[in-house]
Amino acid sequence: MRLRGPIVVAVVLTGHWLTASTGSPKPDPFEFLQPTIQFSADDKHQLDERGIVLKILPASGHELATMVAASLNTGPDAFIAKIRNMPALKKGPHVPQIEKFSATPAIEDLQHLTLDDSDIEAIEECRPNHCNLKLNPDEIERLHRAQAAGTPAESNERVQREFRQVVLDRAKKYLAAGTLESKEQFQALMQHSPVVLRVPQIVNYLERYPSAPMTGTESFLYWSKETYAWKPMITVTHLTIIRTGANGPLPEVLVISRDIFASRYTGGSLVVTALVRDPGLPETQRYVVYVNRTWVDGIRALWRPFVEYRVKSQGKKVFSDVRERLERPGELSTQLSNGAQN
Repeated sequence: MRLRGPIVVAVVLTGHWLTASTGSPKPDPFEFLQPTIQFSADDKHQLDERGIVLKILPASGHELATMVAASLNTGPDAFIAKIRNMPALKKGPHVPQIEKFSATPAIEDLQHLTLDDSDIEAIEECRPNHCNLKLNPDEIERLHRAQAAGTPAESNERVQREFRQVVLDRAKKYLAAGTLESKEQFQALMQHSPVVLRVPQIVNYLERYPSAPMTGTESFLYWSKETYAWKPMITVTHLTIIRTGANGPLPEVLVISRDIFASRYTGGSLVVTALVRDPGLPETQRYVVYVNRTWVDGIRALWRPFVEYRVKSQGKKVFSDVRERLERPGELSTQLSNGAQN
């Protein structure tokens, strides 16, 4: 599961608290996140009072790292069902367009994707290695040809169609052979994610996808248009669900997301969402932890406080809305699934 802020929510959580219980320390359900993230007693109390804990994690350079955590009244089966329905879970005022790709991506999967006027203007001004959108020279040429063909009145729709084809081609390429465009940035983000590094099979799966399949997982691609930042950003995301069980060192469920295409602002992301069971709590209660590490292209030391302020100011509200959807009993309504907003 993936949320954003001005690349909007990037979140990282780790719990570390010990509570005396008949002379022995209580097991820490968040131990899998150490040593990167620590929870104070106040953090734990806030979680148990249905509060939301948000932390900006240490990061430098182009990396922005955030963690959000909350208590969650749902079990693993219901949680996974909601994650599978990502468009219904994520769609809202800041995510006006989102759809899952079919198992074999097709152009019909992108029929509701539209470019804003700012994107159309950016495409017109694009030149190889000098473009406000993350397009390679071949894609720029294709889009310029679409603009030039036929009558000017038809130009906008031709560009819209060709851009959908560009996004489709990116998705197909990734599923067939993985992607190298943001490999360096992604590996840098992964080195700061202890949950991922703790499991060599996950590292192998992510680094070598699709040539190193991992048993016990399910995955899919989805695209989204997001408006958290100044201009809309169109992304394609690969999401993998890993159900680990309740008795090992890992949480019951891990959801790992990575962007494989972003039209603006970011050069890669690694998002880990964990459903955590604490044996000391009622059977129906869990914690959900969302850790987002994003490579932000334009972030500078001067801008970082502003970006982090935006994350803090918007993140809890975004996460609260998602929690409400996760806890909603039964399947999400057809209306919401088809795009009704909050």
